Amino acid sequence: MYSDVDRSPDAEKALRQILAMEPANANALNYLGYLLARRGDRLDEAIDLVRRALVAEPGNGAFLDSLGWAYYRKGDFGEAEKYMVAAADKLPRNSEVQDHLGDVLARRGRLPDALEAWMRALDGDGGDVDRSEIQKKINDARGKLRR
Repeated sequence: MYSDVDRSPDAEKALRQILAMEPANANALNYLGYLLARRGDRLDEAIDLVRRALVAEPGNGAFLDSLGWAYYRKGDFGEAEKYMVAAADKLPRNSEVQDHLGDVLARRGRLPDALEAWMRALDGDGGDVDRSEIQKKINDARGKLRR
């Protein structure tokens, strides 16, 4: 709820309170890790939190996305790709996951693959993405490929 109204410090505090009472709460571990990753804050902690969530739910696509995004924000694009590909395979209609995969692939210099992921993001569920921002990425990548 806090995160939805752009109050991430309050969201972080609430999640840390949950984890103080339930240290193995996979959803809270993942959400806090993703929150930190989105902010680009304490990325090693974010990775550790999401890894702990994945111990409880190793095949959870949302958790795999969070871990991939934390690695992306850290600048470790090889690790990011590994987890984002797994997340995208598990959640093929999730627009946010496909958008993240496109970003990772673009940073790895794989623009044709990034374009495919961004197109899937536009065709997906539409959740938590800015369609105009994705379209801008697509247009920019197409322009680079034409050169």
